[in-house]
Amino acid sequence: MKKNSWIFLFAIALVSCNSNTVFEDYRSFEDKQWNADSSVVFNYSVADTTSKNQLIIKVRHTVDYDFQNLFLFVKSDKVDTLEVMLANKEGMWLGTGVGDIRELEVKYKKDKIFDKKGNFTIEIEQAMRYGKLEKIQALSHISAIGISIQKQDE
Repeated sequence: MKKNSWIFLFAIALVSCNSNTVFEDYRSFEDKQWNADSSVVFNYSVADTTSKNQLIIKVRHTVDYDFQNLFLFVKSDKVDTLEVMLANKEGMWLGTGVGDIRELEVKYKKDKIFDKKGNFTIEIEQAMRYGKLEKIQALSHISAIGISIQKQDE
């Protein structure tokens, strides 16, 4: 288990050295459970108003996650509903990972040019429903949600 942890930390260090990364952050969930009343808020600053960027949402989950997908409400300059496919129709996880944790990256926005410098916020809320339930109150086996803003190569 310790060997896997060192490999994971080394991989994170390599990725964090990417000069194209404008912002990257994660929010972990206690007991790998995302409560319906717990939205995740990311605050970031933008100084470059000329470069194209891509906004990437990252989902970490365990292999015990009960569903094939994950619905999210994403609030930035507008509110979007996003479906993230975590597994294919055969039940194979689409993300990468070691052990029982998988991570999937979803390109949320491409070619994003910020029209002004300043501070911005992205808020993400789980929007999972099941049967007649209005919302799944405690979505199990979600470890963390992250966001990455990266300059696009032109």
